[in-house]
Amino acid sequence: MDLYEKNFSELHKVSPIFAEAMQKAKEALLYEVFIEQENIETLNLVHTQSFKPLYDAKPHDILITQRDQYKQYQTYPYLYFFGFGNGVLLYELLQNIEHKRILVIEPDPSIVYIVFHLIDFSEALKNGRLVLVASSQISKPNMAGFFSKLEEQKYVKLYDLHIMSSYYETYHDIMMKANRAFIEGIQQIIAGIGNDAIDSLIGMEHHFMNLPLMLQTPSLFELIKKAKNTEIAVLASTGPSLAKQLPLLKEITPYVTIVAVDASFPVLTRHGIKPDIVVSMERVPLTGRFFKDTPKEAFDGVIFALSSLQHPEVIDNIKGGVIQMSMRPFGYMTLPGPQEWGYIGMGMSAANMAYELIYHSHFHTCVLIGQDLAYGEDGMSHSSGHLFGQDEVKQNKNDGWVEAYGGGKKIRTIAVWNMFRGFFEKDIRDTKESMLTINATEGGARIHGALELPFAEVIKTKVDQFKVKKPIVLKKIKPKELKNVKDLVEKKLKIMIAYIAKQREGVESLFLQIATVCEKADQEKMNLSELQALQKQIYDFRSVTETEMFKQAIWHIAQSMLMPYEIEIAKIEVRSTSTEEEAYQKLLDWMKVYQKWFFGLAGCIDAIQTAMKRKGSHYERQRRTKANAS
Repeated sequence: MDLYEKNFSELHKVSPIFAEAMQKAKEALLYEVFIEQENIETLNLVHTQSFKPLYDAKPHDILITQRDQYKQYQTYPYLYFFGFGNGVLLYELLQNIEHKRILVIEPDPSIVYIVFHLIDFSEALKNGRLVLVASSQISKPNMAGFFSKLEEQKYVKLYDLHIMSSYYETYHDIMMKANRAFIEGIQQIIAGIGNDAIDSLIGMEHHFMNLPLMLQTPSLFELIKKAKNTEIAVLASTGPSLAKQLPLLKEITPYVTIVAVDASFPVLTRHGIKPDIVVSMERVPLTGRFFKDTPKEAFDGVIFALSSLQHPEVIDNIKGGVIQMSMRPFGYMTLPGPQEWGYIGMGMSAANMAYELIYHSHFHTCVLIGQDLAYGEDGMSHSSGHLFGQDEVKQNKNDGWVEAYGGGKKIRTIAVWNMFRGFFEKDIRDTKESMLTINATEGGARIHGALELPFAEVIKTKVDQFKVKKPIVLKKIKPKELKNVKDLVEKKLKIMIAYIAKQREGVESLFLQIATVCEKADQEKMNLSELQALQKQIYDFRSVTETEMFKQAIWHIAQSMLMPYEIEIAKIEVRSTSTEEEAYQKLLDWMKVYQKWFFGLAGCIDAIQTAMKRKGSHYERQRRTKANAS
């Protein structure tokens, strides 16, 4: 196997899209290769049509400058480049084991094709330390994928897209698109961690309050098994475009499965449309208004697919139908279970959750309506009939602009809607092999990956109006099986509670040690070895945080609170030092941030313990109130 085949073989395994683009590019190579005395450091390419060289000076001289330039990044775990260049700088950087991954966006794969004949990158490709991205792969969801792990998220503030050489200014638009996709992807990932620890704690408290009730409802698996009573699911959201689709939706109600978000329920009811399933997941009690202000008869025959982290008052306002409650895939839910009730809701909105439900229920087609995710052309944020008004969300100067439905123009949106759109695009990309997603909103923002068709055309070509759907009937778990489930959940909860208590002791003890050392260091210079001994204890504890038990029981809640400290710690860790004094100051600065980190973690654990004590409390209080009233 020659050098090129060796490189190509590994590339094709990890990035088939780039590999295929490179294979196509080799058929029309537009570069002349120049190299002096077989010295790879002198390798230059000149475009045969534009006559532009890859390097506008001697490549060896530029390499010397780059070596000096990139010394400041020698401790950075992640580097990002626009342009592969002649490959020499990348090869040298990969010799530094501190660089865990170097990602390169190359707009012209034929450059890589040439270099792959001259330099061996096979091992770096194989172990994931070198990642190549083609222009066609540039998108927010794809870029967000490179920041999915905590280890990657910690270093987001160090992100910088390095330009390999001035030649790549030719691809300025692609370069700007890539940088924008990276930044938006980072924003989406950070937002996905959780708005803040308080929101996460509220959700946790609600989950444990709702846990006894959840066990009285049918499981998610039961819903997924029974939900598909037609081939087509219509997902109805409350964007400004919903109102114009309602007359058509009413006509086809008997022939499609209507999955509505909670805010759409009262709107559909006013138009005489009864959804099959209503999805709700918000933590706030205000969501209960969608049910409280809707007539009782509207609930009959409807399944309410709820998240266990919802405010109990929301659940109290559901006047009929069938409640089905499931969990989201959060650690504190997966640890005690019950697994039998299932997990859904990776996205950030009820519509995202509804889409997941539709996919897992094996519908052939999902049709989106009212999914504007942008302001209407009249500036309205919601459909007419929306409970909180068409202009619930007001336009402001911080709004952004995205590609509109149909393409060819931009439309105004807000960051949260754009984040929801990002989750839709990711889910559509992940499900496209087994489910067709049609965006029949006919307004709002373009959702990439969804086929855009007018709703009337969808009905004409996709809906079978000769086959009337049957009601969805769900069964609850049998009493004997339910008892076994409850016993197992209680057992797991006791283990979880004991584990959290033990971790709290360790965290508080280590915090006190760090606080004492930092206070002493402010008054007098300490021995470096003394700081290093404490540093080892911190590293030992961080290894505990990497265990699955810690992640599930504590970290899911703590991560949003501690992320600012994680980022600050990461910035200190990559700081270069050349003297003992600099090393001492770096370690002391690192220790002081960890003092805040442990303090925050101790407070978070205390809040987790308080939330877990609320198990079933809302419903116990209700029962006592009813008993006293009688």
